[in-house]
Amino acid sequence: MHPRRYDGCFDPEHALTDGTLSLPLSNVDQDRLVGGRYRLRALIGQGGMGAVYEAEHVADGRAVAVKMLLPHLANATEVAARFRREAKAATLLEHPNIVEVFDLVPDNDTLYLVMELIRGQSVAALIESGALRARRSLVIARQVLDGLAHAHAAGLVHRDLKPENIMVSNIGDAGREYDRVKILDFGVVKLVGDAAQQVGDGKLTRTGVVLGTPAYIAPEQALGQLVDGRADLYSMGIVLFEMLTGRTPFRSPDQVTLVRMQASAPIPTLASVAPGRPWCTPELEHLMRRALAKRPEQRFANAGEMIAELDAAFLSLNHLPVDG
Repeated sequence: MHPRRYDGCFDPEHALTDGTLSLPLSNVDQDRLVGGRYRLRALIGQGGMGAVYEAEHVADGRAVAVKMLLPHLANATEVAARFRREAKAATLLEHPNIVEVFDLVPDNDTLYLVMELIRGQSVAALIESGALRARRSLVIARQVLDGLAHAHAAGLVHRDLKPENIMVSNIGDAGREYDRVKILDFGVVKLVGDAAQQVGDGKLTRTGVVLGTPAYIAPEQALGQLVDGRADLYSMGIVLFEMLTGRTPFRSPDQVTLVRMQASAPIPTLASVAPGRPWCTPELEHLMRRALAKRPEQRFANAGEMIAELDAAFLSLNHLPVDG
């Protein structure tokens, strides 16, 4: 698998899916000691703003992931501020479906974010070869929604939920494996209420500034309007649509066109994109219609509401074979 590169928001940690990648180390040398306690072992992902390494905590031998901000960006005020804020925001989160962040380390004129090392694949990697099974798609989506419910209750809106930022590890004994899901990258998080006061939001969140990824962005986000947790639910709806059908509802090589489509173009039904599929039940179509409503007030009010409807959609698949 080839490493992915990003020219926008820095989120290469999804490449933790590819722990066996052999990539040339850049900007740092293998076995370098960071902050006096983390020894870099292998480069496992890189982007336009930094890189992610597998590392070892020298005191206890624990394997961790270390996200490095490129040195010249460590002096860029807003970029470095977002990096620090991601670390601070992580202290408000403790949930099995959200990646755990351990430390923020300044070292040699740059910054390193130390986090849980996840061995598995991103949803982006899973769907490269096509749609996932319907039941598996819903199980993954439910775990993401569990994590979002926790984040939203803590006052954090992710704002960049997409397949690259959802990691899936296959765990359990042989023959009894199951998926464990983790949400990554709160780098463009919006902080609400007490969370903003605890972490400090400053001028990093501004009305009229569009943040996120065009293929997954909520309509109000695309328009530069104020957003809340319902924007993340819309993005989760897009991700679920892609897991089920193998494609996003809107496709265009032009990013501006994609943003416009999110804001105004009607969302296609699952049946129109995947005709004749036995998993395309009325319950699942209704779930998608609500999740992908253009107006936030027409969507689910919160992740808990969406989970309840997702569970009903899962039960509607009882007529399918076990691997459906």
